[in-house]
Formats: sequence, structure tokens, C-alpha cells
Amino acid sequence: MITEKQVQLAKDGDEKAFEELINMCKEELYRTAYAYVKDEQDALDVLQETVYKAYVNIDKLKNTKYFKTWITRILLNNAMDLIKKEKKILSVVGNSEKGFVDSEVYCIDAKLDIQSSIDKLEEKQKKVIILKYFQDLTITEIAEVMSCPVGTIKTYLNKALVKLRTSMDKEIV
Repeated sequence: MITEKQVQLAKDGDEKAFEELINMCKEELYRTAYAYVKDEQDALDVLQETVYKAYVNIDKLKNTKYFKTWITRILLNNAMDLIKKEKKILSVVGNSEKGFVDSEVYCIDAKLDIQSSIDKLEEKQKKVIILKYFQDLTITEIAEVMSCPVGTIKTYLNKALVKLRTSMDKEIV
């Protein structure tokens, strides 16, 4: 469990304390990154970039009790940056045979995967589902990460679950 004392030690420059903090939350962060980028190597890259940015900017963390929220926000921003970068690369590849084959394989696999249904959600709903079910955050913690009221998060969650149930034609939760 992450304590405010450990976070404060890390803010004060204790590298061992920072390493312990990262070790405590790295699996949840990896799962979240993987849920966004859907590739093991890309998820590891996002996680690595997140740890680096957190290490460099830990002194900018205002409230030690929000460490997990703070680092999750960094991770989400890094994942979104990677996705945007890959979309630009795919549009440049365009009609090349390799890009076409990869997209066909992806479409076939995606139909069988719950992840494809999550991907079809609006961005805010997708983010709530990933934070709730891949990172096991509470509604309150999700509200902090997304800088939204709790009621708004509950609405996003309910709408997302309804859409997922409809698209998958069965109960998933």
C-alpha cells in the first residue's frame, strides 16, 4: 500500500522510496497501458516513459496522497500520445500491402475480443471502463484522475456498460 510518507521521501529525492512506489503500482499501470495500446511492447514503452516522467517531475506533485492519481494521469497522457502517433504513421503507410494485411488480421481478432467492444466506446466512457476494471480504481479516484464530478463518472460508467451489453449481446458485468 502506498503511503504518504513514502511519496514524501520520493519527493525529497530518495530514489529507493521512488523505486518502491513504482514497484507497488507497476502491474496496475501496465494493465492500463496495455488496455489502451493493445500491444505488449508498446505498453512497456508507455510504462517506461511514465516512470521516467514521474521521476523527473515528482517534485511537482502537489499533494502526496494523490500519487497514484497523478502517475495514472501521466500514463494515460503517454498512452494517448502513442496512439495519436501510430495513427499518423498508419495514415502514411496507407494502402501498402503490409498495412492492409495487418488491419485484416486485427479486425478478425478484434471481433472475438472484449477489447474491441471497449474500443468502440466514446473516449470518456472508454477511459472510465479501463480505470474501473483494468486498474481497479474507485469512482471517486476515477473522478480525480479525469477531473470530473463523481456523478458524471457514474453516468459515463452506466452508459458505457449499457453500450457494452448491447454490443456484446450478453451480460459482461
